Amino acid sequence: MPERSYGVDPAIRTEIEQLISELLYRLDHDQADTTWELYTEDAETVGPLGPMRGRDAVKAWGAKRALQTDIVGRHFIGGIRLAWDAGVLTGTVAYLTFRDSAEDVLTPASVGEFREQYRLVDGEWRFARREIVPVFGGANAAAHARRLAEATEATETGDAR
Repeated sequence: MPERSYGVDPAIRTEIEQLISELLYRLDHDQADTTWELYTEDAETVGPLGPMRGRDAVKAWGAKRALQTDIVGRHFIGGIRLAWDAGVLTGTVAYLTFRDSAEDVLTPASVGEFREQYRLVDGEWRFARREIVPVFGGANAAAHARRLAEATEATETGDAR
């Protein structure tokens, strides 16, 4: 079993919490085209939207997502658990996502956790790996991913639906 230490320095914890909050703020406030700045060059993300590998993939996704200003969503997080695992700073973050496209906008579209790895790059903490794991509302998350893909396709082909 790998060595695990839960003793994360309070200053590092604060920096990681700021990193997470900044990412979600940008997603929720039509700034997805800037989220790539928060990832390492070799970052990997996995979730309902499929895998993305590398900062350039995150940048391309963010540019497309930023064009979809008709989607209003908000992320709420808590239970941030950070630990060192074999020299890698890892995190598990509980989340709730609300979207205006839901049948009942007061019911979370998705509830789950972000499973993350962070790396210090040039004195700044960045996401090295991010996995979005819906625990409840997975069907909603999948439907949202389909809507995003369809909207992206319509934007790219000029087919307004």
